[in-house]
Amino acid sequence: MPMQIAKSFTASSVGVLKNEAIIAVMSASIVAPFIVPKINSLLQSVPILREHGSIASFITGLAIFSVAGTIFKSNVIGRAVVIGVAGAFILAALLPIYSQLTSKSGAMP
Repeated sequence: MPMQIAKSFTASSVGVLKNEAIIAVMSASIVAPFIVPKINSLLQSVPILREHGSIASFITGLAIFSVAGTIFKSNVIGRAVVIGVAGAFILAALLPIYSQLTSKSGAMP
């Protein structure tokens, strides 16, 4: 009985590490910090995008999302990594709005 429990536990653990959503979240927290600043510095070199950083990040995230499905059609891990990076861009674009909505000075009376 304990051996069956151990086998089922290890099988489910390996299944978790192969899950596309979990790989995407891990990519957003591990891979994205290396990639997002480099792309943001490239976006900052464009004069129009320099003034609208959140919009540029949001559009970049959407563009990366659209590319993820076409480039990595059969590669689940590659697609999950790219989706995680795109999610980090969209999160970076939405954080200023979220912080304004949740701060006490920006809240509606």
